[in-house]
Amino acid sequence: MTTDIRPDDFFKLTCASWISQALGIAAKLSIADLLAEGAKSVEELAQATESHAPSLYRILRCLSTVGVFHEVEPRHFALTPLAEYLQSDNPYSLKYLAITNIDEWRWRVFGDMYHTVKTGEPAIKSVYSVNNYWQYLEKNTEPNLIFSQSMFGIAQNCQIQLLKSYDFSKVGKVVDIAGGQGLIISAILKHNPHLQGLLFDMPETVFDAVKFLKAEGVDERCEVVGGDMFKSIPSGGDIYLMSYIMIDWDDDSIVKFLENINYAMPKNGKLLVIDPVIPVDNQYHWSKWEDLYPMCMGHGLVRTQAEFKAIFRKSGFELVNIFSPEKPLSLMELVRV
Repeated sequence: MTTDIRPDDFFKLTCASWISQALGIAAKLSIADLLAEGAKSVEELAQATESHAPSLYRILRCLSTVGVFHEVEPRHFALTPLAEYLQSDNPYSLKYLAITNIDEWRWRVFGDMYHTVKTGEPAIKSVYSVNNYWQYLEKNTEPNLIFSQSMFGIAQNCQIQLLKSYDFSKVGKVVDIAGGQGLIISAILKHNPHLQGLLFDMPETVFDAVKFLKAEGVDERCEVVGGDMFKSIPSGGDIYLMSYIMIDWDDDSIVKFLENINYAMPKNGKLLVIDPVIPVDNQYHWSKWEDLYPMCMGHGLVRTQAEFKAIFRKSGFELVNIFSPEKPLSLMELVRV
């Protein structure tokens, strides 16, 4: 038996779910917001959140061991850089990601992961009799809202940062496919005042996008179109964008909508794909953990660069550049073959 690995290292892994719960609870109680002006005692925090002080102390003490909050003196806690991600007014807040991760529905689905491994059937189907998490969220308003807010946080930290470094200077129009309420296309347009945009998503989704784009001040430069990407894609774009979409779909589905994009875009057009890309080694990479999500929640998966290339080639595209493969999400640039 190796001697350089301690049992404590194993304990940290097997009990990691306890940290997720503690982090989500701190997020729901808005502890980080209460500490914005300085350290407070557990008794003050408990009174402000109508919580049981001894239990709250044990939660915060636990989180301080992983760098979330700092016990500056006995029973008094302050913010840390990690804890700032839990602040509501932080433009890069991941507060709702922590909350959605402890939602009962997700906890129950991941609790049935063993079923998926034994049968190949998504755990969400055995638990809730739906094919994927989108079908569940469509029927459950509050979890859907929390999930959407968590996706906003991820987009601010990942997709938007990747796209800020991309050169749009020679581009006239960007088409954001399955762009949701418009957070990403609005960020692109704000960063590139010369651009025109088109947001494409399901009709019921783009209804909310119209209001969001107006609030962001880019509605006059962004057309909104409702439709189904498996049937057709709007033409007229110089660049087509799919951000964090492919992770949710199987290979055959991806080939179908990529072929529709290929048909819609001009010969000299480009397709940008943002998705996690799994490196082929034994080192830690967030994508390898994230892959368990689509495995349990539907029929998608996280792919290696070689797997992406095979799908792109089958759809009539060639991968010409990949940016930031070391980060949780990568930006891939494609051209038509």
